[in-house]
This record gives sequence, C-alpha cells and structure tokens, in this order.
Amino acid sequence: NRGHDDDYVWRDSTIVLMLSRQEYLGHTVNFKTYRKSYKQKKQLKNDPSEWQIFENTHEAIIEEPVFEVVQKIRDGRRRLTPMGEMPILSGMLFCADCGNKLYQVRHRGWEHDKEHFVCATYRKIKGGCSSHQIKNVVVEELLLDGIRRVTAFARDHEDEFVEMVTKKTRIELDKCMRDGKRELEQSQARIKKLDEIIQRLYEDNIEGKISDERFTKMTANYEAEQHTLENRVAELKSTMTSEKESALGVDHFLALVRKYTDIKEPTAEIIREFVEKIYVYKAERIDGRRVQRIKIVYNCIGEFDPPVSTSTTEKEKSA
Repeated sequence: NRGHDDDYVWRDSTIVLMLSRQEYLGHTVNFKTYRKSYKQKKQLKNDPSEWQIFENTHEAIIEEPVFEVVQKIRDGRRRLTPMGEMPILSGMLFCADCGNKLYQVRHRGWEHDKEHFVCATYRKIKGGCSSHQIKNVVVEELLLDGIRRVTAFARDHEDEFVEMVTKKTRIELDKCMRDGKRELEQSQARIKKLDEIIQRLYEDNIEGKISDERFTKMTANYEAEQHTLENRVAELKSTMTSEKESALGVDHFLALVRKYTDIKEPTAEIIREFVEKIYVYKAERIDGRRVQRIKIVYNCIGEFDPPVSTSTTEKEKSA
C-alpha cells in the first residue's frame, strides 16, 4: 500500500526488469511469453532459450560492454552476512586449481584483518582441493595495486595500451573461434547424422523389423543426445558472439580509466566496474616466506599485466 508520495518511486522488480532488457541494446526480443490456449488470457513466461532475438533493429541507448558488466554484477549479486554486512568481494573469487568459488569466512567480533576466503571444494569435499585460504585485506591490497597499475598505464600510454590489448584479444579470439568453429561443425554434423538414424529406425519400425518397445527406447536415447548437442550448439554460438563483442571493449575500459582518476580504495562499485573475476592460487613457501598469487581478469580486456616502465624500475632499485 504505497502512499501518494511514493507514486514516482520505482519498485525493485521494475529496476530488475529494466536492467535485463536487451531492447536497450537495439535488439527486438519476441516470444518472451505464451498462452496455453487462445481461450486463456493468462500469459506464461517462455524460457530464454525459446526467445527469438532480432539484433540491431533500432538505435541502441546503451553500449554492449556496459550491459554485459551489469549482467555480471547481477549474476554475482552479493548477500548480507549474518552480521548484516555486505562483503565487497563476495562472488568475485575463484580457485585457480578446481575453478570453484571461494567462500567468505568470518565471525562476530573478528577484526577485518582476520576475515578470509577458502575454496568451496575444500570445505565440502575432503581431499577435493587445498584451502587456498587468503585474507580479505591481502586481496584488497593486491586488487588496488593491480587496478592502479593498469589504469595508470592505460592513461599514460593509451596508444600502446590499445595496441597491446587489441593484439592479445585478437590472438585469444582467433583461438576461441577456431576451437568453437571446429566443435560447432562436429556437433551440427552429429545432429544431422542422428536425424538420419532416427528416420531409419522409424522406417524399420513401420516395416516391422524392430518392435515398438525397442523403437521407443532407441529413439529416446538418440533424441536425448540430439537435445544435448542442440543446447551445446546454442551455447557455442552465444560464446562466439560474446567473444566478438568483448573484443570491442577496450573503448569502454578507457572510459572507466577517465572516470576514475584517483582510486584510493577498492570499493564494491569500482571492483565490479573494472573486474570480472579473481583467481586465487595455492600459497607457496619461497625462501621461508608464504607467497600467494592472484590473477585478475578485467572486464572488457581480460587478463592484463602492464609492462614495468624504466622510471618505475629505477625507483624500485633506488628504494
């Protein structure tokens, strides 16, 4: 029961719907809903796989990289801790060995420097993986340093940055497209072959060469395989399209660099605008010291380690 003063306040559900609409990208999306019968007025939601998307039918009002960042933020939405707090790194950390997420570990009364993450596989399956335990403050420090170095290099050496990212992206894209195209062709060929097999089985059943029971069992297996392959084909096409689009994301990243000129701390907003995910490696002992590495995958540009400039090297040597 909203009062008159709330008439112009949008509900959460309205915002969620707006954030997910591909129409803002310039696309037309049909068959989002359906009716079981023409006699029924109630509309039911179709699975997104059933949608028909016609791209570039009108002018876009937001850029593709911005839309993708928003979807990643929504997919990795954070939840309140039992203490009612919102961890800024929740959903961002992944195990570099098993690929599973890292879980936040903290207790009431703990100082921030005691909070840490551990591998989900390690927690759930005995011997499934090592802990990959890492403190929040360590990740935040490494993250801040990484973002600062990348943005500083992009700001001071924009042409070189664009050239490096474009070259790296082109190599990765070429490999992805080659591998994807090969698997796509194999899957499509198998789907066609299965159609022929099912057709022959149908003819054999009609001619009485195989029983109805045998026919039903065999076709069910082949149709299940075909359904799996069709889903994989759709997934491959989507991945290849996404890779092409992400190759154009360097301009969006540069826009972020210009937006954030002086980053003092890694806030949730900054982290999610710049970073797609963070991989945490197993800690090692080197010369008696515990050393742990992380890999930062940035939005739009992927993994990027800026070269150390001569001036920086000289400063480190003199320090």
